[in-house]
Amino acid sequence: MLAERYYVGNLDPSEQADGFISIPLSEDWFARAVDSSGVHVAAAGDDAVLGFIAVTDPPTRAQVDPHSIIGSMLELAESLEFNGKPIAQQRFALRGPVCIDKAVRGRGIYSAFNAITSAAYRDRFDLGVLFVAADNPRSLHTTANKLGAESLAVFDVDSRRYHFLAFTF
Repeated sequence: MLAERYYVGNLDPSEQADGFISIPLSEDWFARAVDSSGVHVAAAGDDAVLGFIAVTDPPTRAQVDPHSIIGSMLELAESLEFNGKPIAQQRFALRGPVCIDKAVRGRGIYSAFNAITSAAYRDRFDLGVLFVAADNPRSLHTTANKLGAESLAVFDVDSRRYHFLAFTF
């Protein structure tokens, strides 16, 4: 599976410079994301998955470990503002992960994902939030420059540092 291939724990440190997924994704997570119409896929003519993006409703704080990355993000959403209002008081989505096979990067898939998700979710959500590992500069650069996401905070979970970013659909 593409997500497993690009999970940071499965990559050699030399491969991590090309971007990675920070948390392992279970089949249950994918099933819930698909059921909420939150997964978009780029596929080849032979149905091989070339990339995917997820946009989902945030879980409640009771549904996640408060010390996890998502738990930390939900806590930050209570205190951080975007567009002049606290994030938690707006309709926000969790964006990510985004994963595109290295063999097809640079062919417009990321931009297509941005256009598709913007059209699909702009009426449902005021903004999107996401996290990117601080030691994942490729993903941080792409997210800031191609998506227009703004880093609002930096936080630590299990001795790793992450950026909390927000953007408008």
